[in-house]
This record gives sequence, C-alpha cells and structure tokens, in this order.
Amino acid sequence: MDKDLLHLIKEIKGAENIDQLQNIKELSSAILRNKKREAMMTILEISEEMGKEEILNSIKDLSAYLESITDQGKK
Repeated sequence: MDKDLLHLIKEIKGAENIDQLQNIKELSSAILRNKKREAMMTILEISEEMGKEEILNSIKDLSAYLESITDQGKK
C-alpha cells in the first residue's frame, strides 16, 4: 500500500477535532493531486506506444462506462 495512503489513514483514525479534519482534507487533496500527476505522466509515457487515436478511444470508452455507472446510481 502507498505510504501516503497509509499516512492519511493514520491521520483519519486519530482525528479528534475540526482542525485535524481540515488538515486531513488538505492532505487528501495533495495526495489526489499527486496521483493525478502520476496518471498523466503514465499516459504521456505510453502515448508513444499506443498513439493518440488509441488513447482517445480508451478515454471515450471509460467516460461512457463512468456515465453508465452514474446513471445507475441515480435510479
């Protein structure tokens, strides 16, 4: 498991007041930003092998899948 995630879990378990919850919110936002950067770097690294068209098709497929899940949750 990722050490940032383990640290976040530890902070959540130990939270006892509003200030600590605000710190947890900031920490989780920072972790999410880092994960997004890692994902974008991964896409950039594999783009040479996959090509633009294959990447765009994969994103469209994933987007359609996510929309269908969201639609099911609204029912």
